[in-house]
Amino acid sequence: MYNVLITLLALLLVGCASPTSTTLVGEKRAAIAPEQVQIYTEKPENYEPIALLSVTSDGSWSFGEQAKMDAVIRLLKQEAAKVGANGVLLQATADQRDNSIYVGTGVGRYSGNVGLSVQLGRVFGLTDKTAEGLAIYVKP
Repeated sequence: MYNVLITLLALLLVGCASPTSTTLVGEKRAAIAPEQVQIYTEKPENYEPIALLSVTSDGSWSFGEQAKMDAVIRLLKQEAAKVGANGVLLQATADQRDNSIYVGTGVGRYSGNVGLSVQLGRVFGLTDKTAEGLAIYVKP
C-alpha cells in the first residue's frame, strides 16, 4: 500500500515540472550564472545566436499575471545560462490554457479494516504564461 502512495507522489511531482525546450542554433559556451543573463526586447548591436528557447510557467506555482511573467523570465535566464548565453532576445509571450491534473489520495482505518482512495481530476479555467526567446552572446 505504501508503494502505491509513493508512486502516486512521484507521478505528481513529475507532473509539476515546468516544460522547457532548448534547441542549439549556434556554438554552446561554458555555463554562467542566470543572474548574469540580460533580457533584450530589441536586438543589441553585436551578438551571436546560441539557442532557441521556449518556456512555460506551468508547474511554477505562480499565481497572477505578473508572477507568471516573472516565472517565464526566470526560466528563460536559467536556460540561457546553461548554454553560456549572456542575453535573451525576447521574441514572444502568450497565454496558454493550463493542462494540469491533480491526484488525491487517502487512507482510512476502522475496526481493523484499511481503505485506500485515489482521485484524479482536472483543473479548468486556469492559464499559464509562455515565452519564446533567442539565447544570445552579446560581445563586449
